[in-house]
Amino acid sequence: MIVSHELSMIQMNAPRSAELASDVEAFVRAGGTIQELAPFKYAPPPIRHEPEPSKRVAPRRRAANPNKFGRMTQRDIERAARDKERADLVERIRGLALTMTQSEVQQLTGINRRKLLTLSQDNGFTYKKPTRSGANDSARLEQVAARDARLAERIRAFLELGITRRQCCGRLAIGNKAFERIIKAHGIDYPKAHQGSTSCAV
Repeated sequence: MIVSHELSMIQMNAPRSAELASDVEAFVRAGGTIQELAPFKYAPPPIRHEPEPSKRVAPRRRAANPNKFGRMTQRDIERAARDKERADLVERIRGLALTMTQSEVQQLTGINRRKLLTLSQDNGFTYKKPTRSGANDSARLEQVAARDARLAERIRAFLELGITRRQCCGRLAIGNKAFERIIKAHGIDYPKAHQGSTSCAV
């Protein structure tokens, strides 16, 4: 004899079912009522409608920062002032160049020769040519003599301090030949370095 699983479960739950039926009968006799609920009905979920894609809105422009334009204006003002200053300098040098050599303009203005040359090349003017040019030019010789005289005074001061030739050359930023020429021209007896020391050649 074959017993199905359902029959076995019914037989196993028979005592519990009898007990439950007894409890229900006692509840009804005591005046209780049993309410039957409506059976569960499956309702499918509503159809989902995808929303239409929203239109892309252009970002709002931010108001300009007045401080930013204020800084730019200040930079423009400073740049314009520098340009005007340079233009005034060019016109001044141009006027001097009509009657003065580059060396004379340098002595008058204190501007170095390289900058004077750059100003003339960039702005299309030339300086007056010296009457004599080259290493034997009288103006150049006077400049060299004046410079050597100043260096000779400093060399004498270094001699009194006991500074070596090499140190003297280094502080004056001159070479050994220039040093020898100056001390010879001005009669300075500068002792040479002791044996084993190096000369002041640079």
